Amino acid sequence: MWVRDLFARRRQWWTLRFLATGDSYPSLSFAFRIAPSTICNIIKEVCIVLWQILSPLYLKPMNKEKWISIINDFYNIWQLPNCMGSIDGKHVRIHAPSHSGSLYVNYKNFFSIVLLAVCDARYSFTYVDVGAYGSQSDGGILKNSIFGKRLLNGTLGVPQHLPLPNTEVSVPTFFVGDEGFPLQVNLLRPYSKRKVGAHPQDELIFNYSLCAFCRLSRARRVIENTFGIMVARFRIFHRNINAEPQTVDGIIKAAVCLHNFIKSENSSKQLYCNSNFIDREENGALIKGDWRKEVPQQNAFGNISEAHLRFGNRNSARNAWSFRNYIKDYLNNPEGSDICPWQCDHIQRTE
Repeated sequence: MWVRDLFARRRQWWTLRFLATGDSYPSLSFAFRIAPSTICNIIKEVCIVLWQILSPLYLKPMNKEKWISIINDFYNIWQLPNCMGSIDGKHVRIHAPSHSGSLYVNYKNFFSIVLLAVCDARYSFTYVDVGAYGSQSDGGILKNSIFGKRLLNGTLGVPQHLPLPNTEVSVPTFFVGDEGFPLQVNLLRPYSKRKVGAHPQDELIFNYSLCAFCRLSRARRVIENTFGIMVARFRIFHRNINAEPQTVDGIIKAAVCLHNFIKSENSSKQLYCNSNFIDREENGALIKGDWRKEVPQQNAFGNISEAHLRFGNRNSARNAWSFRNYIKDYLNNPEGSDICPWQCDHIQRTE
């Protein structure tokens, strides 16, 4: 029995070393005197077990109480009301799978598997979708995912409407994403670049891409930092992963669960992610987090209190456009600017 337990612990240790250091199969084989094929099978099996054990504990299905907590965190930390999370896709480099053609070739011209993820305001994942082809767009992956389908048909279990701070007007709750996602009432994205002229100041405050302090960019930066923390700590993502796509899916899922587990269990000690490791604001300036040094660069409305809003199922694109304008106007009016009074001055300094 003790021999079996010892071997099980060693299997876990080999897998954790593989994820944390990014050592190749031949390197681990030489270090532990085990055949590379055996190392490959061990890592594949342990990653599956890690997902099965940790995901029910640290990637739990969300309920309304948890959504409300996340909304409060986004408002208190990033001054964006009614925001339920930040969403984005991460391309994980892989070696070209056999007979895959161009399915895994992404727009950056390397082979990848996409991790589509949603995170909360404290850099923990709340939802992940793993396994999409690198050639797929973020919007297409979202549309085909379980999360995206439930978000579109209204069965995600999120709070539908909440009042904006300093007003009595209730508006829909929403996620924030980049230009790769479609504009919807419950999924806001920045204003697209204008063909002629620059954005007016109210649109700049909403999404000025060079300003780390604008409302939407500050919230979207959370998912960028979440990916950055995980990639910096699990160095397997620093190189092309030489494994079958199914094995890569398991590796990604294991890393996501371990990220949430370590952040949850070591939040007070800040050993995994301290305050200097993430992007932060000091004296009106953006200080980039230390994770950026460890991650390799890849080449490759009028008065809002008097407004009357109606959001129906018809004309969804028009509703989404109107809702984004509504939130923009709220953030530029006294009711919204009171929670972030320095926004106009910073926009003017960065133009």
